[in-house]
Amino acid sequence: MKKTYKRIMVGSGGELQFQEGLLRDPSELMKPERLGSFKQNRLSFARILINKMIEEKWRIELKKIDVDGRGNGMAIYTINTRSHTFSFVVQSRESSDDEDTDRIIASTWDMEAFLCEGEATPELINSQFEEIRNLRKGRADPEVLIWTRANRSSRFFDHIVDSLLSGHQPDIDFLAKGGYLVRSSGYYGNGLNGTKVFRAMDEDHPLKKPYMSQMLAVYMLRTFSFDLADNMAKNRNRESATLNYSIKRYLGTGNSSGIGIIFFIMNHPKLIHKWVLVREIALARAKKTKISEENIEKFKKRSKRAERWFSEDESSTEGEFIDKNKIADGLRDIRKKVGDLQKSKEENDFWMRLCEWTENRYGPEVQEVLHSLLIDIHPSVCDGLDKHLISSEETDVIPNMSISDLKSLINSSYQWALDIDMSAPNSQHYFWYRGGEIGEPRIGVRDETPLDNYENYELPVDIAYQVHELYSDLSESCASDSVAEFLFYHPEHEDIIQRIQSLHNLSYAEVRGNPLDANFNPLDMISFKKSLWGVQKMHPKSKGWVRGTFFQGAPLAEDIIDGRGSNWVYPSKPVIEEGGVE
Repeated sequence: MKKTYKRIMVGSGGELQFQEGLLRDPSELMKPERLGSFKQNRLSFARILINKMIEEKWRIELKKIDVDGRGNGMAIYTINTRSHTFSFVVQSRESSDDEDTDRIIASTWDMEAFLCEGEATPELINSQFEEIRNLRKGRADPEVLIWTRANRSSRFFDHIVDSLLSGHQPDIDFLAKGGYLVRSSGYYGNGLNGTKVFRAMDEDHPLKKPYMSQMLAVYMLRTFSFDLADNMAKNRNRESATLNYSIKRYLGTGNSSGIGIIFFIMNHPKLIHKWVLVREIALARAKKTKISEENIEKFKKRSKRAERWFSEDESSTEGEFIDKNKIADGLRDIRKKVGDLQKSKEENDFWMRLCEWTENRYGPEVQEVLHSLLIDIHPSVCDGLDKHLISSEETDVIPNMSISDLKSLINSSYQWALDIDMSAPNSQHYFWYRGGEIGEPRIGVRDETPLDNYENYELPVDIAYQVHELYSDLSESCASDSVAEFLFYHPEHEDIIQRIQSLHNLSYAEVRGNPLDANFNPLDMISFKKSLWGVQKMHPKSKGWVRGTFFQGAPLAEDIIDGRGSNWVYPSKPVIEEGGVE
């Protein structure tokens, strides 16, 4: 049978081609609970960055570190790429436990840092740390790419320093409960506070992709956390041990993220469409890849590592996420099924049949781990896709469109919204708003939160509700009238009309759920965004917060300069023996 291919426009990135019928149906894929099961993969931003660093053999050097035994001081790093040199400067301080918070509105942090192009001069360093302290109003210099902040983990960081002071390595079983020394938060977009925007970057700029500056800053915080622990211990006791290479490789950077992520997802639908689309195209390609002894063996090894990773994960799921041991059990059964399929000698659509078998037996969490593994063992399926991660988000009203044509767009692309019963009990239970002195994103229960004039605070994440309201008014208008004429009498619908006209042909742009509903779980959306970043080991801290770990198992600077360490995901715990690490 002749294969048919479909081309899809992805804005300024051009066209992508894929075999028709292989991409998953957005009516199921874009439901919040399904998105919440996504896992990091080769196209996650942290993974893209590490692959580039290894391929180009970036050189990361510690140029200066001056910290005391309590962690007060500064460090300066240089990062040399093929085309650019960057500096990462971090200022560290000791803080009391009652000051620590991972919320982006916090006024005090254990570490404040910035990433800039070229050399960080003393003048630049002094000016930036003055400005960073006033995060909401401070201004970055033109060569600065990002500001970032982090806190030390009092449990894990202090345990490492105390262990080194005593002359031995830390307890890896204890460290594995978190997998990090420091936690970062708040990955702001390029341009915030005057940091450099994409359009101002050279064409060959190594960080000219979404979240690349942010991910490099997170990686450098990880690097600094090891140097900080070693130097704090040495400053207290010259005979202290040095943190072992294997333990450093095993540890990453912690992250804690809250409901502010949901506003990003709702406010950047074109980006969400692209990021989901490239992942789905890679998965579709992987499913159709012919089997070989090499990729079968690679899958068995990777899946076994993933199984061990999930079985060793002791982080609590709080009843919100599937138990990690169930994921491990599912991977074990999938690997057995691979052996059965091999024995059957049926090689056609091998990976496709494995996915179908898994879908019939396991829930979304296990399925998405399998999908990530398939993309990982077939790296070529990602070729060219990272060029399509940037999108213009400009939208505008098409004023001469008829009411009839607008209703047709809604019926074809937003039927999912009309299918939600907005009159049902609890369908408008929550409302989303900005509160506090600096407008922190929050979620409240309607009629219970002590605010007057809800409409003055509420944020428009209620896409389904807006579609309902618009459709009702459209139905009472003349079908031949133009959108311009309609908006003259109904200006309140301008934003949702603009959204529908701009997104109607972008199948993965809209989350197909109702954030106002009492059963809506914010953790799904937070987990989804964190999977796009490349976060591992996700677990809920509360109903509105998810913790996780970046770069756990990732190569260190000494590996990257040699082009080593590309197979780093799902690391196993180092084996501690008396006097060291095996």
